[in-house]
Amino acid sequence: MLIGATALTLVHDHRAWIAERDENESLRRQIADLKADKEALSTRLARANHSRAERAVEISPVPPAATPPVANSPTNNLRARLLANPLKLTASQLDDYLKKNHRDASSLLAAYRVSHDPALLTEAMQKYPNDPHVDFEALFQTNMTAEDRRQWLTAFEKSAPNNALANYLSAADYFKSGQTDLALKEMTAGSAKQAFQDYTMDRLMDDREAYLDAGYSSAEAEVSSTTQLMLPQLIQIKDLARAMVDQANVYQQAGDSDSAMAVLQMADSLGARYATADPAEAEVSQLVGMAVERMALGSMDPASPYGDDGQTVQDAINQLTQERSTLDALNAEAEPILENISDQDYLTYKDRWMAFGEEAALRWLIATHGQ
Repeated sequence: MLIGATALTLVHDHRAWIAERDENESLRRQIADLKADKEALSTRLARANHSRAERAVEISPVPPAATPPVANSPTNNLRARLLANPLKLTASQLDDYLKKNHRDASSLLAAYRVSHDPALLTEAMQKYPNDPHVDFEALFQTNMTAEDRRQWLTAFEKSAPNNALANYLSAADYFKSGQTDLALKEMTAGSAKQAFQDYTMDRLMDDREAYLDAGYSSAEAEVSSTTQLMLPQLIQIKDLARAMVDQANVYQQAGDSDSAMAVLQMADSLGARYATADPAEAEVSQLVGMAVERMALGSMDPASPYGDDGQTVQDAINQLTQERSTLDALNAEAEPILENISDQDYLTYKDRWMAFGEEAALRWLIATHGQ
């Protein structure tokens, strides 16, 4: 996708584009290369949408249980209790866990997330500056200077050279600082990479281990690791999509529809990464991916073709709208059930989520424990 566009150089705004005629001429030649790869990218996006639809069809909910759900009792409200009073581990609770794991990068990061002690993250950054998980976590510190953030973005790209997310986060930072040319180069590089990993599953598993080691039950560890994990990368991805759409509008207003379409296709590809993510990903990640796709598609001609199956852009928008409505309805029906199921039923629900995805797990929950 978009192979051969790694040298894409784009101008900052409409005025600069008009003023620098020679640079724009070079851009047009590069856009011609992008157009040559447009069909390949469209095919990939169509395949991703088809895969998402297939996954929803293939996973059928389990028939309702023959016996009614266990009556509500105080012990059945574990999720609600932990949402209201989150577990926060102390240094003494984490001491054995860190010793057992020799204070390696993963254990230090997990201890940091479940305790909110910044000293643990600082220790990980000092000891393991070339670990991609550490570089990723370091990017979202509070009160970080622009220079320090750029340093850790560079470190992340070096420690995870095949991970497109490193390029996307770098692009978001460049857009924020007004360095549009560099941002678009990073987007082009990220779009050309197949691998995409945001470490959510690794982080969940490490946090769960920390809770278990501190003596909490499997249900408590599952609920706490899931509900307390922060996903700041999703905000960055959504901001990046907005910046891409804004840049496409600049090109469109300048009469350069080829550049505008190339940028919008890169934004759409970014959204597809999350919208068709691994089943174990949290639903919120899928929703962000769908929102990014919707932003990109909303700036395209609705009657233009999309993919290789006869769809139009408007058809793709309608599909995303329907999928979002379905997820909203499932969550509204499942929420009161989640507040009352037993610990064991919650663990079963989480097991199905990890295996088949959150949407399939919600359908199972409603079928087995709904009214």
